[in-house]
Amino acid sequence: MIYADKKAIDQALNGAEQAFTKWRLEPAATRADYLQKAADLLEQHRFELVSLCIREGGRTIKDALAEVREAVDFCRYYAQSALELFSIPVKLPGPTGEENLLYHYGRGVFVCISPWNFPIAIFIGQITAALAVGNTVIAKPASQTVLTAMRCVELLHQAGIPETVLQFLPASGSLTGQHLLPDPRVAGVAFTGATETAQFINWQLAQHIRLLCR
Repeated sequence: MIYADKKAIDQALNGAEQAFTKWRLEPAATRADYLQKAADLLEQHRFELVSLCIREGGRTIKDALAEVREAVDFCRYYAQSALELFSIPVKLPGPTGEENLLYHYGRGVFVCISPWNFPIAIFIGQITAALAVGNTVIAKPASQTVLTAMRCVELLHQAGIPETVLQFLPASGSLTGQHLLPDPRVAGVAFTGATETAQFINWQLAQHIRLLCR
């Protein structure tokens, strides 16, 4: 596995930023359809994913199977949520008879940082939540489980999610902190991990961030 350098990080940010406008305007039904197809592919390739999860992440067979099932559930749940929340605008009260409509859109480029001990479920859950609402994603997996993460991303691309919309970025934690998180093009972060790391991310994002999810 080749890890990203500063140039690769900048390329990922450029690609995700440029893809955002088109992706956020995709119909919710289109994004939901991609996620449903991704769920089908995860189920079809579950034994391959279980094997990777066991060999790379040290999971038991039972736990690895549970991870795949949870990842499938995430795909289907966020697909349905996208249809419910983003298909049509919410009609708000019009005190003077005017028509007030609330539209939901994605915010921009989201960085998804996942842990090694849930290399399928949390990895997929973070990504699909961000994609469903119209954000583009830079997926940064734990360094211990990059092969499992890479296969998951390949299946999401196979489901129809454009490569520019979902960028796979295996990188060291130090490089991520120095060059990815401080970049103002990052609109939000989904992170699962240690409190100390979360505090560092919070400090980095406080310089420019519009939204932080933990």
